[in-house]
Amino acid sequence: MKISITFLIFLLLISCSSDYEVPTEKSEPGLFSKDRKKGMSITDFLNKDPYEDKSFYVNSFLWRASLDVLSFAPFQSTDAFGGILVTEWYKKNDEQIKLIATVKSRELRSEGIKLQVFIKNKKNEITEDIVLAKKIENLILTKARRLRIQNKLN
Repeated sequence: MKISITFLIFLLLISCSSDYEVPTEKSEPGLFSKDRKKGMSITDFLNKDPYEDKSFYVNSFLWRASLDVLSFAPFQSTDAFGGILVTEWYKKNDEQIKLIATVKSRELRSEGIKLQVFIKNKKNEITEDIVLAKKIENLILTKARRLRIQNKLN
């Protein structure tokens, strides 16, 4: 009996030992994580290799043209990485207009931009104006083409 108890105590003591190291350095916050080692630092983000995957970038000409064309209304939200621009309700005559532009492509293409135009009347009824959205999309595409040509000339 004494031998079996001694053996169990011996096994218990052996199982308690481990190679676990106590962390000695304090974790620093990263850009997208509370721990810098798990996240991304600002220097990593700014010094990103241009040949890496650019899955969250959008076409800069479309983005700048969208900002320029839609600047008549105050912006509620802008996301350059996701390519989304949202304006606040802009009052024109008896109606209010809200615009949502989405840059969907890294290339300058006609289907690279999608615009939604919402119109709110006096009764607070909201409708979507597809015709006006297409006209503004064409303005943005024209402006983006001009920016690209201007960039090539410089």
